[in-house]
Amino acid sequence: MAAAALSPDDDEASRILTFAQIAFGHLRGLLAAVDDGLLDRAPAEGEWSIRQTLTHAIEVERSYRANTLFALVRRDDEPLKLSAERRPKPDPADTAGGVLDIVAAFAARRAETDAALAGLDADQMLRPSQWGPYDVMHQIDVRFRLHRFASHIVEHTVQCEKAMESLGIRLNDPRAVVRAIGAARGAHERRSPRAVLDALDTALHARADAVGV
Repeated sequence: MAAAALSPDDDEASRILTFAQIAFGHLRGLLAAVDDGLLDRAPAEGEWSIRQTLTHAIEVERSYRANTLFALVRRDDEPLKLSAERRPKPDPADTAGGVLDIVAAFAARRAETDAALAGLDADQMLRPSQWGPYDVMHQIDVRFRLHRFASHIVEHTVQCEKAMESLGIRLNDPRAVVRAIGAARGAHERRSPRAVLDALDTALHARADAVGV
């Protein structure tokens, strides 16, 4: 049905998923500025903490994947809506621990999405699904669903950034550079061999050591 492992972006589905990994790279770079002690502090009364925002983001990553996979395998006589019993159950382990633990868990969920959905063919991209509030559903296709992975991560990256500003974490030059590096590495994660990623990591670690980070 789909590629079992990451592949070069020689098909539309893989190219779309690269956008999602770039968006995740931005988020990962942003979170580098967050101390573990701020993860559960609400930025204002009634607003989500950063951990709560990430809990939602990871749960939706899994939900989008389940809905997309269902669209690919459902019979034409089955409802478009994914039934409740087939929806992923929340996994507290996804957002347990500190910032690095959550980033690693989110990265693992993103890798699951890529492994499941990269390499779809043209007919699979047109498979129907549903979108919207359950009382006002709209029929869309798998291509639309794939694009939503990136846009949803972007939405909640912005939410995390606003929460960080409220908690006193200001964007400065080093943090902006880290975000840019994170986005670039995200693109490499979808397109480059492991040896290239290892070389990039080695160079980044050497630079961090040189400047005393």
